[in-house]
Amino acid sequence: MKLKRIVSIVLCAAMVLSVFCIPTTAAQAQTSYTPAYNRDTPVVIVHGMSQNDTYVLNEDGTWKEDGKGGYINGWPLEIDVMALVKEALPEMLLSILFRRDMGLTEAMKKGTYEALYAIHKDKQGNYLTPIEVPCYEYPMSEMTDELKAYYYKLLPLQGLSEIVGEENVYYFGYDSIGDVQYETEKLNRYIHEVVLPQTGSDTVRICPISLGGTIAVNYLDRYPEDYDIIERMVFVVPALNGSTIIGDLLVGNLSILNDDDMLYNKFLVSLLGDSWLSYLLNIVLRILPTDVLKSALGGLADSLVETAIVPTTILWALCPAEYYAEGREKWLASGEYPEILEKADAYDKARADFEENLAALQAAGCEVFDIVCYGGTMFPLCADYATTNGDGIVHAKSASMGAAFANPGEEFPEEYVADGTYCSDPTHNHISPDRNVDPTAGLLPCRTWYIKNQAHEKLPFNDVVLKMAFDIMCDENIEDVYSRPDVYPQFNEGRLTNTVNLYLAAWAEADKSKLSAAQLQNAEAAVAEIEKQLGETIVVTADWLAAEEALRVALVEAGVIENTAPSGFENFFTRFMASVNGVVNKVYSAF
Repeated sequence: MKLKRIVSIVLCAAMVLSVFCIPTTAAQAQTSYTPAYNRDTPVVIVHGMSQNDTYVLNEDGTWKEDGKGGYINGWPLEIDVMALVKEALPEMLLSILFRRDMGLTEAMKKGTYEALYAIHKDKQGNYLTPIEVPCYEYPMSEMTDELKAYYYKLLPLQGLSEIVGEENVYYFGYDSIGDVQYETEKLNRYIHEVVLPQTGSDTVRICPISLGGTIAVNYLDRYPEDYDIIERMVFVVPALNGSTIIGDLLVGNLSILNDDDMLYNKFLVSLLGDSWLSYLLNIVLRILPTDVLKSALGGLADSLVETAIVPTTILWALCPAEYYAEGREKWLASGEYPEILEKADAYDKARADFEENLAALQAAGCEVFDIVCYGGTMFPLCADYATTNGDGIVHAKSASMGAAFANPGEEFPEEYVADGTYCSDPTHNHISPDRNVDPTAGLLPCRTWYIKNQAHEKLPFNDVVLKMAFDIMCDENIEDVYSRPDVYPQFNEGRLTNTVNLYLAAWAEADKSKLSAAQLQNAEAAVAEIEKQLGETIVVTADWLAAEEALRVALVEAGVIENTAPSGFENFFTRFMASVNGVVNKVYSAF
């Protein structure tokens, strides 16, 4: 699962400080506010990457089983790791023995291609292995309980369903590594042939999430006649100008090939965490000469790009505009992929026209909003990851329609003046309290909310952002960031509730009669503090993490949950291996 998640992140290419001290609590503000919910207009969810599985088919059209009780996925990637190992292992052993590349680079290229067998495509972008992409042509209310539970797990839309009813929630399923032009056409058909006829509505509301934002850019360019039927569009961490991850892969701007410290010290730690295994694997990497290792990793990256990205137009759509010319020249200019080139160029034009199209959409009466994650670095595979502000997957400038950002963890200089291109109102002080964001350089400075230190792929576990997105989508009293600043300030911090929810569920089922008075008191106090914070929508991350840890400790001491924290020995061994890794690197660097 770890490997599948890592590759998904690589190919994809998925939320700020509390603003002001509010004299009333969030709960008080909420009770005095009456929302004006639109409960009649259907909502179309255009999901993000990996929020809809695709399945490899047998010859008879049934889903192919994996022999372990599940099905073989086209996406998220089904990877035959052993194919890579078998192909590259002999050459790796020979390269270690002779201290030079004994065919390892070519073996890594071939092994990577074979490992990605489920997504092989021809020069036109057609799958060589038949797949099925579920796209259910009915609302959530008509899904089976099992299917509904599956999609609610992928993307917790229960709060939206409670507002508008499951009969008005449509989950548009598409292929995350498919053809961006085909998926755009499919979305148009889905709206006109499924959503509108089934609901009897003349209009829709659309929520593009992450990669869904990429499709929305294309949709607005190809179907301007639809502007009149879109009442609201709420972008959530959208990849509107792609992701630097895909751009860096296409142009070969990779940290592990350009930075020895990243290769031998930081990369595996960033992927696997601060553990003894990460440092042990760092040491193992030293077995191969550096030039051989980098050549092999470069071969793997090139094969990954050529197999997965080059024949996939939706991934070309994730190549940021500033990378596109170089990537196009490197991979498509030879004429080997004429249809891919034509579709990628068409998307590049749609992106160039996005500002004009967005203005026309708003002029037609559609209200457009955006939610952005910022404050973190990008995936460490990118050479410039540490200076690119983002959420790990989508760089913040892409998600925010061009807002300006200081480097992660830094501030704008004291003399910095707001850009003001899209909002020059002197009464609007849009610069974030941490002086890391200037929304006035983005297209929607008064309708974009910023969430600090929220990892892109963990957004479904952020209850505050989900609630905010649903309210913005449905509450017509929310017109901009000034509509409910005491509940949804323009700048907020990220929090995750998945672990806490597990703790609370365990507490609810616990036999409390077996607890001592002290254990019961501590646990009840920790639960009360968590429940208090869950009732608030303005987040202070440090307070949230402290409350979560207090709840964990109390439940462990009460015997309600197991202690999963590393033991003292594990912590000692991790630090020991980190020290050994540091010594090994110094020794090798001396030669």
